Parts: sequence; C-alpha cells; structure tokens
Amino acid sequence: MGLGKRRSTIRRALFSLSALVLVTNVEGTSSATDPAPALPSPPLDFIVTQGGGGSPWTLRIANSGELPVRIAADPRLLTLELTPAETAAANPKAKTAKAPALVRCTLPADTRPSTDEGRELVIPAKRSWSASFDPLFYCFGAKERAALVPGTTIKARFGWPAPTSKAKAAAPSAPFVAAPVGAALGTLASAKELEAAPFTMSEPLAPASASAKTEGDEGPKPPFVLSMPASLDVARATELGTSVTLRNVGGRSATLLFRPSTLGFSVRGPSGSIRCENTREGGTPIRELFSTVAPRGSVSTSFLLNALCPPDTFSEPGIYRVTPSLDTRDSSGRAIGIKTWDGEVTGTVPMLLRVRQRRSSATKEPRPSLD
Repeated sequence: MGLGKRRSTIRRALFSLSALVLVTNVEGTSSATDPAPALPSPPLDFIVTQGGGGSPWTLRIANSGELPVRIAADPRLLTLELTPAETAAANPKAKTAKAPALVRCTLPADTRPSTDEGRELVIPAKRSWSASFDPLFYCFGAKERAALVPGTTIKARFGWPAPTSKAKAAAPSAPFVAAPVGAALGTLASAKELEAAPFTMSEPLAPASASAKTEGDEGPKPPFVLSMPASLDVARATELGTSVTLRNVGGRSATLLFRPSTLGFSVRGPSGSIRCENTREGGTPIRELFSTVAPRGSVSTSFLLNALCPPDTFSEPGIYRVTPSLDTRDSSGRAIGIKTWDGEVTGTVPMLLRVRQRRSSATKEPRPSLD
C-alpha cells in the first residue's frame, strides 16, 4: 500500500472514531438530563363525617398502604368548601337556576399553623388518626354560617394549598401535611394538601335557639325579649367585651333594675356547660339605678363577660354558645317606693363566641394519638 493510501485510511478511521465518541456523549448527556420518575403520593384516605343530631363532626386520616407516613395532625389545617344547593332565579319565569357561589371556610392566618412541626404523628400501615370539631369554628362569618344547611355540598381539604404559578412548576417545599418516614423514604413523595370526597349535608346543625322563659311574682307582666350580639370573635379570651339588650314588646312601660348584677349566663363550650351566676350588689339599689323601658323600647348594658364567669371558662379554643338571662326578683324597688317589674326572662338565641387560641401560650396542647 502506498503512503498516500495509508494516510487516507488513517484519516477515515480517526473521523469514524470521533463521530462515535460524539454520538456516545450526546446520548449520555440526554440520559443524564431526563427527569426522574415522580414518586407516588402517600396512600392516605381523608374523610370528613357530619355528626348526627347536632353532635360534633369528625375528620379522619387513614394509612391504607404498607409503609409509615408522618402527618401534621393539627385540626386547624382543615378547610371546608361549601357549595349551596341551586336556588331558583329571582325571576319566577326563568327556566334555569342560579349557579351557587362557592363559600370557603378557613381559619384566620393568626390561627392556622405555618409549620408542619409541633404536632407530628407517624401513622403506621393500616392505622388512622381522627379528631372531632365544630364546623362553626371554621365557618364563623354570617355568610359562612348561612351556607351550613341541608343540601349544601361540602368538600374538605387538609394542609397547605400548593402555590399556583404559570411558570414551570418547581419541586414543592415545606411545610408538608404528609411526608414519608423510615422505610417509605425514597419510595413515597411528600404532600402539601389532602382532599376528601365531597358530601352533602343531610341535616341542620344543632338548633341555636333556647327555650324562652318569662315569669314574675304576681300580676300582669310586660313581655320582654332578651338578646345579645349574634357573634363575637376573639383571638384569646382575655377581655370579652359584649352587651345585652332588653326590649319591651308589651303595650305599657315597665321599670326594673337592669344591670350586670341582675344578669346570668349559660355557657356551652368545648368542655361542657357551665353557669355564670349573677354577682349581687349588696344593699337596696338607689332610685337612679332603675331603668324604665317604654313600650317597644329597649335598654342595653355593656360588660366584660369573662369577669362574670369562673376564670377558666373560656381558656380553650373553640365555639361557645352564650345564653343570657335576667332575674330581678331579688332586686325590687318596693323598699324605696318604686313599682317595678320583678321577674325572670331568658334569651331565646345564644350568642356564638369563637375563641381562636388558648388564653395562655405557655399551656401545652395535648399530643395527637392514633385511633
């Protein structure tokens, strides 16, 4: 073989080798940049159940898989999305119904947890965690309360909503409502939020009204209506300033002692029921303390509710139903020559009080536990 042919053969071999190396590098680079397959979400079943007969509702998270999963077991992460039943259009001739607007019930930012630490709970395979709650704790506004009626469709969410962005989705970051632990690491993905299957309310919440009671000592008594504001929302029950209004729905004036000393309250809260007794003032009241209420007129008094109740009455977060009562039977004006109405009347509709946080931040919350 001549020298020229030998050089040409060597050049072709080197070119082929370079092309092979180039192809190999391109294929290797493509393989290295391929995204890793997405891990499956934790196999958690999230269910919300309506309580019957006005009893508390229940949320439950069950691990249906074979690997352990850590959750943020904090009921404050619950969100309820309410879709009322379709209502007839205002125009009776309309053939279609108005599409109902979605009502979202969630706790204020100062109450919802901002981290998944503090109430962690590991749910082993085939185990669960549950908690009871009052839906009014989340649906506290007038609009939200009005939507909690039979026929409303409810979809529950638990956790932190994933950020919405039109840009390329990035890997989710903490906090997570569920995350793998132990043998599940590298096998399951973390989740920011759980969704429950929607359900329809089948019965109303516990009736808010209380039995009215009006009675007196003797003779005809003017009818009264005793009421409080519909609701009161506070972060902590340090100073619960509110008021009570007495309205005369009768046909004649009445004079009586209407002061915090003649008021009492029945309180039903997360820990049960308690009675806030009247704080009697000593001695015979002076004439200036009595109020005369004209027909169809009213009189109001303001006070600190927690000052009339035992110290720990409102220490726990939750919903409290406060029903007022007035008792003037021991506060007659007869001793000073005043003809007064001496009787007792109880409010018919309790005030809804929401306490969002414990009164003392030093008090530790109970640790969550498995079912």
